Amino acid sequence: MLLQVDPRDAVFLYVERPEAWQTFLSACAFVPDGAQAGPAGRAEIIRWIADRARGIEVLRQRLVRVPFDLDHPYWVEDPDHRVEDHLYFHEGSGWDELREWMAVLVQRPMDRSRPLWELHVVGGVRGIPGVEQPATVVVIKLHHSMADGELSTIISRALFGAGELPDVRHDVPAVPRPMPTPVGLFLTGVRACPRKVGELVGGLREFRATRRRLLAERDQGTHTLPVATRPRTVLNGPLGPDRVFDAAFLPLDDVLAVKAALGDITVNDIVLAVVAGAQRAYLGALPEGSLAAAVPMSIRRTCPSESRNQFLTMAVDLHTGTKDPIERVRAIRRSALEERDRLSNPAEADAAHCDVVGVIPGWAIRAALRLGYGRPKRGSETVHLVNTLVTSVRYGAVDLRLCDATAVAGFGLAPLVGWGGVAHAVGSVGGSLTINVTADPLQLNDIHRYTQLLGESFEELKAAVHFVFDAVDAGAVCSGGGVARAEGLALM
Repeated sequence: MLLQVDPRDAVFLYVERPEAWQTFLSACAFVPDGAQAGPAGRAEIIRWIADRARGIEVLRQRLVRVPFDLDHPYWVEDPDHRVEDHLYFHEGSGWDELREWMAVLVQRPMDRSRPLWELHVVGGVRGIPGVEQPATVVVIKLHHSMADGELSTIISRALFGAGELPDVRHDVPAVPRPMPTPVGLFLTGVRACPRKVGELVGGLREFRATRRRLLAERDQGTHTLPVATRPRTVLNGPLGPDRVFDAAFLPLDDVLAVKAALGDITVNDIVLAVVAGAQRAYLGALPEGSLAAAVPMSIRRTCPSESRNQFLTMAVDLHTGTKDPIERVRAIRRSALEERDRLSNPAEADAAHCDVVGVIPGWAIRAALRLGYGRPKRGSETVHLVNTLVTSVRYGAVDLRLCDATAVAGFGLAPLVGWGGVAHAVGSVGGSLTINVTADPLQLNDIHRYTQLLGESFEELKAAVHFVFDAVDAGAVCSGGGVARAEGLALM
């Protein structure tokens, strides 16, 4: 039985083009345990990866498209699958060279005759921020149709974690099914056309009903809606073919200390505030109106589905017009909670899911995208909903290992789409929280300066927190009212 690709996953195939391949990279730097230990050899690494990857079903499945995209594609167990065919080994040098190579790799088209993943092992990389000795860097490249950020984390933990995860590991079939032929898929698509027409009519009827319910609930004002348009900046333009990559490594202990000091604030709120501060500084003369970020919100535990991309996208106000960093992070917290509340509303969630996509054939979606549906015009001074992407924190406090080495740093690249010239992928490995920046060099022409500004933005927030708490402590000593003043701070 063929497993059809969920329409929400298939969209990542339809939207991509040479200027915006929908692939992303997740990388970990591993150093040997013990000062005298050396890095593992190629044969040992191949054995480690192969023993784990063979049991991960999504890594064995090829994506097969229906001719002319008459219907959505299918996942098929690849009868010729060999883990070794997806492994590549490289000799490394320095951090700068690695960054440049990864920026090229993310835009390199993938071999569609195989499952859509690659694993690159780069040995002897020196100068990774915060890593004192040469490291072996493992870079996993995935197509967004086969995994979102959370699923890619689950795959990484299955490859490099201590235990096995049953939701991605499955036995290899003893006798793989033969690959479907293009003619067979085409005939299947043709035979399904009458049924698809009926489903499209029903889907459109259901979509209209959902929209009427949505508009009625919005008229009642039960939740706050995101601002429909945001000011367009120099970082919002048509994408070019090249990418640049850099990362800001923030001390995780410092980030957690700021979180603890501010009270009801998450690490993600802090990251959004840091990005807002960096954009304020980079853009200089701010446009009228605040910028906003697209922030994925996982629904794996609240609304599970067969899709491999189980998230909704929040449009979070970055409050770039707010100068004080503490006021900014608290305002961002309120905006993030408002967006979570909005997308928890059934009608809003249904509209965001846009299930009508499931009954529209691929060729129609591609045609609409080719005509520029939903894209701003070149002369427009605004963009729709958001200016940039900021993913949520992934990995967390989990030991990742490769043979006799432990992961000490993590980083990676996110895909760009639409008119978003800068994307931020956030992760945490070892003692660092990393804000990874993927950008179009035609729009962000000094990425190194931008990552410096991310670090400076965090330092500004940290200094503001220390100043306020030092002032509160000083006031408590003078007045003896330390408890009341400290509790009052949480209400700022």
